Amino acid sequence: MITREALYQLVWSSTGRKAAAAFGVSESFFIRVCHKLEVPRPPRGYWQKFGVGRAPEPPPLPPPGPVTEKHWSKSTRPQPPYVPPAKKRRPPSKPAKRGEPKHPLIAAAERHFQGAGPGADGCYLKPRKKLVVDVTASRTGLAKCLGFADRLFRTLEGLGHRVVIAPSFALTRIALDPRQQPPPGSGRVWSPLRPTVVFVDGMPIGLAVAEVGETVAMQYAGHGNFITKEEFKRKKRFGATWERERPVPRGKLKLTAYSPLLGVPWTREWLETAGTPLDDGLETIAAAIESGALELLASLERAGR
Repeated sequence: MITREALYQLVWSSTGRKAAAAFGVSESFFIRVCHKLEVPRPPRGYWQKFGVGRAPEPPPLPPPGPVTEKHWSKSTRPQPPYVPPAKKRRPPSKPAKRGEPKHPLIAAAERHFQGAGPGADGCYLKPRKKLVVDVTASRTGLAKCLGFADRLFRTLEGLGHRVVIAPSFALTRIALDPRQQPPPGSGRVWSPLRPTVVFVDGMPIGLAVAEVGETVAMQYAGHGNFITKEEFKRKKRFGATWERERPVPRGKLKLTAYSPLLGVPWTREWLETAGTPLDDGLETIAAAIESGALELLASLERAGR
């Protein structure tokens, strides 16, 4: 067992990795302990400055609040940082009701996507504006993708985490393709100029919502159009035809959360399955994103950044 005061002394006398090793836990787990006991931790680059005698003075240990834990033992699993009930709200499991305001990113994206045509791949919409929310969808899957992204963003912001388009090119979008094994020559899928990110306690996590595309054997039906074999057989046709594999969106959603920081890899994916829409797991997804931010923070500290 360790008290807040002893934990404070430990945190400011050794690196997070060494302190975590002393308790036999991971560094991300140890960071959660510090959050739970409201113990301030050294900022990025502190130990590099400490090594050359230029580290700032540690901040004082703040007095405990009404719900602050006074001690911790390894047998007690720390919970995520305390959020006052007034700031928490139940994630909506149904589409927003008529008249309920949408997230600003979604409201702006609707205007740009609705007037967009398909890109080089022939399936996914390509809006003219590049600074738009990271949603990849076909015409038929657009409403579903934007609806889920809206509920996800409002869930995260209901927990106090801001969702925005990355303010600079310092944050980058990883290579993402919603098509499963796209055939050669199928064209690139549109992607935004900057990633969409959620800031969890100052740590950015990239968010990308996409409609999954499956590779299907299609038949050429003339005038540059390809249709499914079943549709081709329904009507008698004349002229040359040939078969080609093409990616076809199927209305199934995938959410990718990732690290937008160069040299610090981290990725999580959630794929919709039959009978289990992603909306049903919004609370679990939000918790995983919060944990991912802690993992990224630990990775940065290990890298001395």
